[in-house]
Amino acid sequence: MALSDKKNELVHNRTGDDKVRLKTNYDQGHINTLADLSDNGSNPEFGALIYQIGLIQEDIDELRRYITAEVGDGAQGPQGPAGSKGNTGNTGAAGATGATGARGPAGADGADGADGADGADGAAGTTDASQLSASTLPTSRPKDRNKLWNNRGIVNVS
Repeated sequence: MALSDKKNELVHNRTGDDKVRLKTNYDQGHINTLADLSDNGSNPEFGALIYQIGLIQEDIDELRRYITAEVGDGAQGPQGPAGSKGNTGNTGAAGATGATGARGPAGADGADGADGADGADGAAGTTDASQLSASTLPTSRPKDRNKLWNNRGIVNVS
């Protein structure tokens, strides 16, 4: 059975130093003044009030005893056995397409093309050595033999 809602309200709204003063009055035994006023007949309602507060205090003590002895310390008990496996759900939607993979290796070389057509005839050359210009020849001696080169304005053969 579940605990029902609280029915009482605050007896006072004092906090801080004001609440400390109330406790000091209680500690000094002024609660007994109410009982004394009830006993001498001048304020019998104080006696009824003190009686009810005593009953409430006994109820609270009984609740504490019950919770401690019967319910325990409130710690969680051991875990129970696992339950049976439920039904398998429906298949989910298809996932998104993945990223494009890396480029593959290069293909084999293609076949050689057909020979090209013969070129046009070149310009007519000269056989007169005085017509040669050394300015278009290399200026250092070629490694191959029988090549012309420009040696400071003089045409030489390697």
